[in-house]
Amino acid sequence: MSDFIKQLRLAEKAAEDIYFAKINRELIESFHRRTRAEKYSARTAGLALKRSRRKAGLPSADKKVS
Repeated sequence: MSDFIKQLRLAEKAAEDIYFAKINRELIESFHRRTRAEKYSARTAGLALKRSRRKAGLPSADKKVS
């Protein structure tokens, strides 16, 4: 009988491990998506700023004004 109980506990632990591994994968993927989106929006915002400064005839932030 105790072997049966051990098997049940082991099966339940395996099910929990699978469930939490899935949750962790989803959280990590969500983090990566958000990070990629932030990098992309920062990059496009920087390009838009450069374009608007160039259009206005202002020096870019990259160049040092002496």
